[in-house]
Amino acid sequence: MKYEKKVSLGAWLKKGEDVKDGDLVKIANEGKRTSGEYGEQDVFLMKTRDKEGNVSINQTSINNWIDAFGDDSVNWIGKEVKVQVVKMSVQGKVKPVYFFLHPDTILDEESGEFIIPDKSKESIPIVESDESGDYEADEANAAAQVAAEQDKAEQ
Repeated sequence: MKYEKKVSLGAWLKKGEDVKDGDLVKIANEGKRTSGEYGEQDVFLMKTRDKEGNVSINQTSINNWIDAFGDDSVNWIGKEVKVQVVKMSVQGKVKPVYFFLHPDTILDEESGEFIIPDKSKESIPIVESDESGDYEADEANAAAQVAAEQDKAEQ
């Protein structure tokens, strides 16, 4: 029979003790995929205010990090994420499920998905007249600003 060498990942943070709902923690390494008790796990070193340890990160959290920080986990190192705990049915029992999400992430009540609000919906600045006498351009600019304000009000 052949055996596989197992590598120790170090200390683990305890969910509910070291890491709680609403905590802000930092991603401290690029992660490691390892075989665990329940199959493949993505394990990341996380830093709390006073501790450092490993946490198994679920795919929903990883998808959120990809949306927020890009798809290369090297770029995630040092990023701050917020812990959100949601009680869910897991294997027929209601249990707390820990999500590690971009701090601006919200739970969309309609879709049931975590989303990061679009930061690109900032107001469009009005470009003042350059005193060239181009009043048609000024009127078009003013009309565009009114339309942008109306779009913003409808959201």
